[in-house]
Amino acid sequence: MSRTLSRLPLVLGVAVTALLASGVAFTATVKTATLVLDGQAREVAFHGDTVGDMLEAAGLSAGEHDLLVPAVTSDLEDGAQVALRRGRQVELVIDGAPQQVWVTATSVDEVLDQIGLREQNLALSASRSREIPLDGLRLEVRTPKRIAVLVDNATQERDTTAVTVGDALAEAGVVTDADDRLSVPASDPVTAGLQIQVFRVAVDRVEQDVATPFETDGRPDAGLLEGESKELTAGKEGLVRNTVKRVLVDGVLESSTVLTSTPITAPVTRVVAVGTKPRPPAPQPAPAPAPAPAPRTGTAGADGLNWPALARCESGGNPRAVSSVGRYRGLYQFSLATWRGVGGSGDPIDNSAEEQLFRAKVLYNRSGAGQWPSCGRLLFT
Repeated sequence: MSRTLSRLPLVLGVAVTALLASGVAFTATVKTATLVLDGQAREVAFHGDTVGDMLEAAGLSAGEHDLLVPAVTSDLEDGAQVALRRGRQVELVIDGAPQQVWVTATSVDEVLDQIGLREQNLALSASRSREIPLDGLRLEVRTPKRIAVLVDNATQERDTTAVTVGDALAEAGVVTDADDRLSVPASDPVTAGLQIQVFRVAVDRVEQDVATPFETDGRPDAGLLEGESKELTAGKEGLVRNTVKRVLVDGVLESSTVLTSTPITAPVTRVVAVGTKPRPPAPQPAPAPAPAPAPRTGTAGADGLNWPALARCESGGNPRAVSSVGRYRGLYQFSLATWRGVGGSGDPIDNSAEEQLFRAKVLYNRSGAGQWPSCGRLLFT
């Protein structure tokens, strides 16, 4: 056996001894730390001296949106604790306005706390206990707003998280139909301080009987003197039954539309015989006429006007003239209400021309020539 071969066991023994010694040294550098990952603790064994070494052993890293305590370059002793909160992107929609936020929260409740929405009566698209996955979450939040609802003669002031006016009314228990109206459209968004008024609209149909006026037909009669008239047929109003569509808003009539009209009775035309026979010449006055009676008072200021011109324009100078509709009567075409308002009695056409003139002067002194809008100017000719 050569000397080289004889020395081989010795060399191998030395090498094995050195390797075993090296293994003892390697085992001695292993450390253990507690990693609290998103609130969950676990033990991690690692080689090295820093937080970064521990994270590498755990197969993790800290990104720009993560929260790591202590920092990644900090020295880490055996048995120490490291907390890592991983960032999550949340698509946050607050009252319809979207925004992207990064949080380290692991639940919806923590998200709200981190962004400062700590009210308890928020409306959320997910429960407060919902976990936030690493790839993020869409979260819709509606904050309460104070509004007023005016309906049925009452006002409700309430806080609501409804998105639209229609949702707010439904939440308030207000039921509307197709005819009702709103002060703001149902699709409008709810805003703080909003006032919503509901107008109750009722549409119905009713039947109404309406009188129709009669006409007056004047027929020439040579047997009557000029200025005389005689009723041959009494006039009579007719009757029409209307079907009416009514629209009432909060009980007050807003509009009515006649849909159909059905005649019930026809009006009867008033027929009047109007004298055409020339009047005989007036008798000559006696040689010594008696003094005229003192004029009645109440006509001062009207005596000097051209009353014959007004009479010709209004009635053709006929004291018994009647308008075609029967409303205006006599020399100066009085209505019955106006005639009685100046002290006249009965029907103007049944009074003398002198009485009609007197009442016309009283009317002029009271109301002026405007009482005869078309012919009154002739008083001053």
